[in-house]
Amino acid sequence: MQGRHLYLRHIRIKINRYFRQNNFVTASRAIELFYLFFEGTMLFQVLFFAMVFFISKRRDALYYALLNLIAGIYFFLNAPDTFLGIDEDIVFESPAYLYVNFAIFMAMTLMYLIFLKEIFNDTVQRYGDVKKIYMATFYTIPFLYLLFVLFAWLGWNTNIIFYTGHLVNGPFCTLILILNLREQGYKKLIIYGMIIIFICVTITVVLTIRYNAGRDATIFDHYPLAIIKMGMLIDILLFQLALLKRWNEQEKQLAVEKLQSQLEIELVRNKISGQLHDDIGSTLSGVSMYSYMAGTQLQNGEHGNLKTTLHTIQENVSEVVNKLGDLVWSVKPGQPSVEVVMEKATQYASDMCRAKNISFTANIPALSNVNLSQEKCYHIYLCIKEAVNNAVKHSDAKLIELNVKRENAGIEISLTDNGNGFDQENVKHGNGLNNMQQRAKEMNFLFLITSKPGDGTIVMIKT
Repeated sequence: MQGRHLYLRHIRIKINRYFRQNNFVTASRAIELFYLFFEGTMLFQVLFFAMVFFISKRRDALYYALLNLIAGIYFFLNAPDTFLGIDEDIVFESPAYLYVNFAIFMAMTLMYLIFLKEIFNDTVQRYGDVKKIYMATFYTIPFLYLLFVLFAWLGWNTNIIFYTGHLVNGPFCTLILILNLREQGYKKLIIYGMIIIFICVTITVVLTIRYNAGRDATIFDHYPLAIIKMGMLIDILLFQLALLKRWNEQEKQLAVEKLQSQLEIELVRNKISGQLHDDIGSTLSGVSMYSYMAGTQLQNGEHGNLKTTLHTIQENVSEVVNKLGDLVWSVKPGQPSVEVVMEKATQYASDMCRAKNISFTANIPALSNVNLSQEKCYHIYLCIKEAVNNAVKHSDAKLIELNVKRENAGIEISLTDNGNGFDQENVKHGNGLNNMQQRAKEMNFLFLITSKPGDGTIVMIKT
């Protein structure tokens, strides 16, 4: 009876071994078919991303195409039996395999590093430590290969360098992950791909160690590269989705920019029509009225009045010409810097003062680092112009000074004259003063006037 039980146990062991062997063979065939599928996918992706590069000139697509090409060569070299029907031992025991295999692997590691730097270049440039780690990693990769060759040539164990090569990108990738975990949009998909690649590389290293130690508990101990291949396929899919998402984001951005451009054009049109109607139009209406008056005075022989009327017409026409010049300058694309605007205002003030025999001085520091919008520059110029006109026409000043100071990110402008001054409580506000106050209010400037009878006037604008 006992012999029968031993016989049955022996049979069960043989049956289990048979099924394990059959399952192993089936799994091996499945993985080899997956290898063939993977290699074909890699070749297709190389062609796909190469075409994307030639169409869009995007460097990240070029780097990803080269990464897939190098990865395809690496995995092809490490499965000679699957792709060429050559005994793996013949290839793996070849003297050249040791050097070529690690060289291709390090080239793949380097290309992945360059690809990530291209995608997250804003992070690399923003953080000096990240840039230093990138450069250190960039030069460490070829150094590791030279060290590997030296160890192999001396007959020393190269395993520690081989495994280090798998993790050399770790510090850089970890920093990129930490600094971009909250990133939205297409970069989030790249982050997911990085996490998957990191996990798969770690598992592959563990399986490679087990494979080199002769372990065969699972099918993946015989095919340690299967895990990293699965990870790369997922990463490729995520990168394609990232490209589509980025193109979609760019299309939306272009649409927004187009709307903004149309809005700016509409604002310029409204600005031109408003100034033509309110300012220049009223002045031309006055010219028309004075012209009619001049004709009547000529018929009536009022030559003294006619001379005065013609002089008024001349002044109004000159004013229209100046206003039209300012309007054209204000809407011209590519407006100059604040420094150039102040130069234009200084030249205008100097010319006006010279015509009335008034001394003029200007104290303007370097303003190259002050950034103001085109509209603000234009209104600053018009405010200075109005203040100069008021001082020249009404103050009886002998000296006018234009002073500019930098105030944080803006400027403080003051126009001072030593003229008659006026009583601010009882003065009647004319168009010039009202225009300055209105412009300052629209641009959110601080606008102050300080004046006393017989003590001159100070007009101050602070952006």
